[in-house]
Amino acid sequence: MNLNDLANIVEIFGGLAIITGIVFGLIQLRQHRKQARSTSIMELARSFEDREFTEAYRLIADLDDGLTAEQFNALGDEYVSAALRVSFKFETIGVLIHKQVVPMDAMSDLVGGAAILIWGKLKNWVQETRTSQNHELLFEWFQWLVERLEARGEDVRDPAYEAHRDWREPG
Repeated sequence: MNLNDLANIVEIFGGLAIITGIVFGLIQLRQHRKQARSTSIMELARSFEDREFTEAYRLIADLDDGLTAEQFNALGDEYVSAALRVSFKFETIGVLIHKQVVPMDAMSDLVGGAAILIWGKLKNWVQETRTSQNHELLFEWFQWLVERLEARGEDVRDPAYEAHRDWREPG
């Protein structure tokens, strides 16, 4: 074996080392993304355990759909504060989904129906407030989120207890 053959072998091993490093890096990146998604889903779920959010949600959920801004504001500051709290929560979720921090399917399973329900209660209030305050960006991501959920059919799908009635634990 001469020096030229040895150089070729070293070059082959160097190329294999680079390819192995790239493959290992891609595997690590994929695992990191999967872990980050899982973490974001868990954090999203945990964020709904907030007592103040729960109380705000309860207040708004009990209202009739389609109240005008005037009717809604007449309910008092407690209701306006509750509307702001839940709207900011869903606004944040809309941004996180759009930025692909939280996957839409997980969010939809966790609180998709809740977002649609609350938007039905607050839609007129939000739209009239946008107009009266000349602020078209008010809760834009909340609206975007609900429109995406409705486009996916979340407003008409079967509930999980029916849709997954035959589910069995793997293994």
